[in-house]
Amino acid sequence: MNDSLLISQEKSYSLSFFFLLCSYNILSKILIDAGLIMEHSKTELFHFMRARYSSNPSIDLSLVEGSVISPKPIWRYLGFYFDYKLNFNYYMYFYAIKCLSTLSAMKMLGNSSRGLFPIQKCLLYRTCILPIPFYGFQLWFFKGAPIVKNITELKKMQQRAALWITGVFQTSPSEGIEAITGLIPITLHLCKLNGRHYLCYASIPSSHTINSLLDSQHAKNQIPHKIATSNLTMK
Repeated sequence: MNDSLLISQEKSYSLSFFFLLCSYNILSKILIDAGLIMEHSKTELFHFMRARYSSNPSIDLSLVEGSVISPKPIWRYLGFYFDYKLNFNYYMYFYAIKCLSTLSAMKMLGNSSRGLFPIQKCLLYRTCILPIPFYGFQLWFFKGAPIVKNITELKKMQQRAALWITGVFQTSPSEGIEAITGLIPITLHLCKLNGRHYLCYASIPSSHTINSLLDSQHAKNQIPHKIATSNLTMK
C-alpha cells in the first residue's frame, strides 16, 4: 500500500484525533493480518483551519507502535502545495519562482552573433513558461477567494518576461510593455481560462458520470453522488 490518506473533519482536535487514531489502528491491523507492514515513520499530519491564531497540536501514535507526529506547515500532493488556510500563497510563490528560473535559463538561447527575435521570445514565454503557474488554477481562482497576493506574484513574473522580450528599461510601465509584446494581462488571461474550463463541463453529455459530482446547477438532472460538491459541506 502506498500514499494512503485519512481525513477527519470535526469541531475539536481531541475528537478528530480520536477518529484518526481508531481508523489508523484498524488499518494497521488489517495490513498486518494480510502479511504487510505499515511504516509508521512515513506517516504525515496536516491541519486545515481558518483561524488566524491557533495552535497545531501533535498526535501520539504510540498506541499503534508509532511515534509522536507533528503537523507540517506545507503539504505537497500531486504537484500542489497546500497551506493550512488554503490561500495557496506558497503554491503561487513556488511556481512564480520556477517560472523566473526558467526565464533566466532562456536568456542563454541564441548564438554568438545574435540572439532571439522578440516574436520568438514571446512564443517561448507563452508556450513554455506561462502554463507553469496556471497548473491547477481552479483551486484558488474562483469567486470570493482572496487572490490579490497570488495575482501580484503572477504580475511580477509577467513583467520580468515582458522586459526580457522587449529589452526595454526596468522602470518601463508594465501595462505598456505588455501591450507592445501582445501579452494578455494576467487577470484577463485567468478569466479566459476559467471560462473555457466551464465550457468543458457544459460540452460533456448529460449521461456522463462527472455530472453527478457537480452541484445541482450544473448536474444536468443527474442524481447527486454521495461525494458530490453539494454534499461536501452538508452538516
